[in-house]
Amino acid sequence: MSIFLQAVYEGIINGSALALVAMGIALVWGVMGILSFSQGEFLMVAMFAAFYLNVYLGLDPIAALPFCMAIMFCIGYVIYKLIIARALKGPILGQRLITFALSMVLVNMALLFFGGEFRIVQDVAIQGSIDLGMIIVAKNKLVPFVISMCVAAFMFWFLNKTRAGKAIRATSMNKTAAGLVGIDSEKAYAMAFGLSAAIAGAAGCALTYYYYIYPSVGSNFQLFGFIAVVMGGFGSIPGALLGGLIMGLADSLTGVYFSPSFKYVGICVAFLLIVQFKPKGLFGGK
Repeated sequence: MSIFLQAVYEGIINGSALALVAMGIALVWGVMGILSFSQGEFLMVAMFAAFYLNVYLGLDPIAALPFCMAIMFCIGYVIYKLIIARALKGPILGQRLITFALSMVLVNMALLFFGGEFRIVQDVAIQGSIDLGMIIVAKNKLVPFVISMCVAAFMFWFLNKTRAGKAIRATSMNKTAAGLVGIDSEKAYAMAFGLSAAIAGAAGCALTYYYYIYPSVGSNFQLFGFIAVVMGGFGSIPGALLGGLIMGLADSLTGVYFSPSFKYVGICVAFLLIVQFKPKGLFGGK
């Protein structure tokens, strides 16, 4: 029983990090209808930002989180204005591939400026573990889970309760109708893309607590983030959160009860089962 509970705990922790990446992808798809292949690279940029804020200013990744989110929001907003907005006026294929090209640029820029070596934040504020008898809880691994829940709650509040969030939702439903009632769709798009980058900023700070930092770190999270979005339903923030947690549990339980080499098989089986019975995802409607 203790092995099962420990595996569930580890799965939820790992899944919460994937959920953060998936939420950013789901937001961009739900609002603009484009696949954000650059979300993993935004996470990588945020991890480097958190690392250097720790090295040069002594900020713990948690303390650096608002700064990283603000930095990433500005980066996402500017990238939308300079690149994505123009691509949206072009053919569908160009819209699909523009963020993939952006991801390649970000990875190679990181290699150019930071090199390929692995880095890690040496001293974090939350360390140690708690022995609860049945399971051992690593305090530093609780950080991604707490941040993921807070980000999900913030996004729900922002999109449903604020004027800007309602404008984003209205634009995602019908861009033309939103424009007729005075909503600036371009501003809503830019804010949505900036928010997706800010979510990646939160994910980057969370992961620096226990994960290595290197230029291609975002690639695995990007792939699994897509799978989590499909599981939860394209465009659904709650679905992205649930999809990430399901993936984390499938990964952990398969690794414990079968073999670590089969853990990706567990993720694929969970994905296939959900798509079989809910083709549009858990929150994607009928």
